Amino acid sequence: MNPGRPRKIGFDRRLELDWLDATAGRLATGATPKQVREAVYHLLEGVLSGDASNSARGKTLTVLSAIWLNVPAAIEPLRREILARFNAVTPDERLALHWTMILAAYPFFLDVAAQIGKLLSLNGDCIFAQIHQRMVDRWGERSTLTRAVQRILRSMIGWGVLQEGATSGGYRPLCQRLPVAETTTVLLLEGLLHAEGHGLALGPLASHPALFPFALKLNPLELRQHPRLRVHRQGDQGDWVEVISDSL
Repeated sequence: MNPGRPRKIGFDRRLELDWLDATAGRLATGATPKQVREAVYHLLEGVLSGDASNSARGKTLTVLSAIWLNVPAAIEPLRREILARFNAVTPDERLALHWTMILAAYPFFLDVAAQIGKLLSLNGDCIFAQIHQRMVDRWGERSTLTRAVQRILRSMIGWGVLQEGATSGGYRPLCQRLPVAETTTVLLLEGLLHAEGHGLALGPLASHPALFPFALKLNPLELRQHPRLRVHRQGDQGDWVEVISDSL
């Protein structure tokens, strides 16, 4: 996790894919963030309770806004390129683009996804107690942590990247990972690097457990030619990939 980012959980609401698509899709067609916020607020009317900012509807809009509307300056070029492609890609790739922005916005989501990916790789499945304990170890005991982990898991099930397991509190991966094209793969890796806050060797980057739902199609040449990423040799570690800090 990026050591310079505040250790704030933030992602504590269940998000439906339709809400994410509505937020990004409207932004991609030229609506202003204010217009998008108003449209999504109306979309959630009758679905989630409350009108105030601290209501279920207001809190959900806050999470959606942090992902797509109120992004840090360092993420803006990434968002701009994603929005230029958003309405022309497959549903699987749209989910990958949402995943990219969520990783960049919420370090807590990055850690939950990484722990799930590690457990699935080790055991073929995972249970809530395992994920929860690993997150407590990393983030400490917090009153909001249990609920946040639960809501991220429920979101992932709703997005179709996890399935309920045979036992209560258990989860299984998809039978097949979701295919994403080369350009989307590079954007996913860029979002992951922003989330981590530092460069990574190409091997661990491309196989990062937080990307567990996706079958990446990596073209090293496209990665090297990407204007916001630098690929270079670092000692005997092979290719090292990092975000160019002056690429804004």
